[in-house]
Amino acid sequence: MELKELIRGAHSLVEAKEKRRITQDEMSIRIGVHCRTYMEYQRGINAPLAMKAILNLLALLDDQEIVKVIREWSQENIVHKGEAND
Repeated sequence: MELKELIRGAHSLVEAKEKRRITQDEMSIRIGVHCRTYMEYQRGINAPLAMKAILNLLALLDDQEIVKVIREWSQENIVHKGEAND
């Protein structure tokens, strides 16, 4: 599976989870990249090496370990966003 397919699939899963359509602009804001960059990710024009490296690392883990890594990252990300708003 190419990176662009993974990004499109994840975008669709978020839409299904939230039961609504999410624009590229909104998703780009949510993930912290410029809208044009996000569109390039979806088209396969731009595929950052760090993203590929992270996916390759996650592929080495089992499902429980992946969930743990993502939850830890999410908690850290939420803390930093809260600090920025203080």
